[in-house]
Amino acid sequence: MILIKDARYLIKSADEVLEHVDVLIDGDRIAKIGPNLDSMRHATYIDATDRIVCPGFVNMHTHLYQNMLKGVREDLLLKEWCEEVTFPFSGVIRKYIGCNDDDLTYYYGLLGAVEQVRCGITTFVDMDIIFDSLFEAWQDVGVRGVAAIQAVNRWVPKSLVSSDEERKRGIIETIDKWHGNGILRVAMAPSTPFACTPDYLEWLKAVAVERGMNMFCHISENKWEIEQSLAECGKTPLEYLDSIGFLTAPLCAVHAVQFTEKEMKIAREKDVSVCYNPKSNIKLASGIAPIVDYLKLGIPVAIATDGAASNDLLDMFEDMRVGLMLQKLRYGDPACMGARDVFRMATQTGAQMLHLDAGVLEEGKLADMALIDTTQAHFGPVHDVIQNLVYCGKESDVETVIINGRVVLRDGAMQTIDERTAVRNAMELGAARQKECVAKIQVED
Repeated sequence: MILIKDARYLIKSADEVLEHVDVLIDGDRIAKIGPNLDSMRHATYIDATDRIVCPGFVNMHTHLYQNMLKGVREDLLLKEWCEEVTFPFSGVIRKYIGCNDDDLTYYYGLLGAVEQVRCGITTFVDMDIIFDSLFEAWQDVGVRGVAAIQAVNRWVPKSLVSSDEERKRGIIETIDKWHGNGILRVAMAPSTPFACTPDYLEWLKAVAVERGMNMFCHISENKWEIEQSLAECGKTPLEYLDSIGFLTAPLCAVHAVQFTEKEMKIAREKDVSVCYNPKSNIKLASGIAPIVDYLKLGIPVAIATDGAASNDLLDMFEDMRVGLMLQKLRYGDPACMGARDVFRMATQTGAQMLHLDAGVLEEGKLADMALIDTTQAHFGPVHDVIQNLVYCGKESDVETVIINGRVVLRDGAMQTIDERTAVRNAMELGAARQKECVAKIQVED
């Protein structure tokens, strides 16, 4: 058992905050919330004086392999960025996997997981090239990871695509081994509508429905994608997916920066949710998604960091803050959206979209939570705890993180791994592999 004593604030949800309460955790669940709970003889005791206890953040979209690409280019639009940065590095990943060397995938999985835990993220969706070593890294850290298999069979370089039979066999093997393995899950993620043939999209959807998995897809991220879709099939991306029957199962549209009014109507009618990636959309000059319009239409919206190559931090505080202020700017109205709205996107909505019994702190819910220090000069005085958290909070304020009832970070120290050694190894390997990638590109040029 874990007993958290005397929390200055406990954020049950975006709509309810308690003060001066205790939290008792039994196993993986919240057993009791209330003042003056009795100390349990064998409980782990955590002092929450002057701390906020809040639901763990749910990062609905990232690409952890990009943690090895921080500081690599800042001057490219999306298409060119994929072609000149991510595709070459993906080739390096596949080269070493082909040689039975999985250190690179293990270490970028570990590096990304640690960065997110330190920010209070307890669950994340990683759209990635999925290998066993990635799951093993997440198990070692103790984080709740959802591996969204980034599926493609066209558009990308041939060297990154295997045969349809080999690709499908690998996907099924990954699902069988890892979906529901402890706190880990698998999801289906066609990279974009134009990166998959219609028959492949249909197969991916059928497997997701049969296995009870979430589906994600990059959709309408920038103007080039819209123009490409209109030129190829005469329809915008979401219209196209609707026309081939892909939207008969729930889908999370990642980005949705450029949705037309018709696409918004389709999204509302076909149970399409949206994942908002504000900082990534800024860095790649993709635009500002019309999130207020989506919320008014009742379209569920979660928020995410995207990958480190286009952010470059996996920091939900920054994406909440920047994402909220961008909406005020886009609509010219400081009242169009508030801190509670974006906090809900970062916690409850993401958990609901993943069918996860978390995202709020209530008795019986999963014990996924973070303790945040309120005593630093930048944070207070606290007049409205959720506004302070969204506008003033930083990664460095997160002191303790509990995931599935397990203390993963305590008083700023990782409890599950030797962080110093692991991070050093990861950074050294990442730097070496990127140098190799650059050298390969120069030779080809």
